[in-house]
Amino acid sequence: MRPLEDTIASAKLSQLREDYRVEVVVDWGYEHAGNADSWNCGTWRLSELEKLHAAINLMAGAMGGADRFAQNLGGVTIKKSNIGLRGGEAAKNHVNLSEKIPFSMWTVIHELAHAWDANHSWKLSLALEKYTGGYTRPILAKAKRLTGNWDAGPLGGENRPGKRGRLPGCNAAGYFYGDKPSGSNWRFNRKEDFAESVAMHLGWKKGNPLSAWADARIDRYLLPNGARDENFGVDNWADYAAYFYPPNGDYTKTKRWEFIDGLMREYAT
Repeated sequence: MRPLEDTIASAKLSQLREDYRVEVVVDWGYEHAGNADSWNCGTWRLSELEKLHAAINLMAGAMGGADRFAQNLGGVTIKKSNIGLRGGEAAKNHVNLSEKIPFSMWTVIHELAHAWDANHSWKLSLALEKYTGGYTRPILAKAKRLTGNWDAGPLGGENRPGKRGRLPGCNAAGYFYGDKPSGSNWRFNRKEDFAESVAMHLGWKKGNPLSAWADARIDRYLLPNGARDENFGVDNWADYAAYFYPPNGDYTKTKRWEFIDGLMREYAT
């Protein structure tokens, strides 16, 4: 953050705090050193605060407004952290965004969805799992690996086509997803499913900054095996289409869309 941007940034922080009960941890400002003050730019940029506000406003709008958002998430503290190669992480009332990797509105929505779920003792993701016909059974997943019905390596997901752990139960959690999620990998579980489902619902055919990415997550399964997608690399797309491509390519025909749509309506009242 540059010194001339501090006034604008401070006003944005106040708006987030007052409207949404979102507290952004400031890491910029003047620091006293010796006999002089020096400016610490920190890791936040004004454009990132604007992106954060846009994402929160989008999610709040789907929930029925700022007051409903604040109540549903119970207040959230957001800060930049050194969290390695992850774009973000979240828990009850907390979201950390990477200070190393630029974040997108999709990442913000995904992490806020985790915070929403955590504020309700992770019962929302459990309800999604049940609604879509999924279940979590690590022992059954191990049996699946031993019988060869597996699309990951012996030690887990690998960064090569057909080995990323996309099939039901072929993940670290033993999560057998039901219906058709927009994708899966070795780290997929019901909590990640819920967060991605919220982002997909907010972006799908809405003409907002999430929409192109939501489309891309579905359209990749129209590619032949071995084709390179500009966003997701190379995989056995045609083989996975039966698990992830919705009827006629319409994500609103999935149980995930139905569940999140109903949940948004429920929590908006």
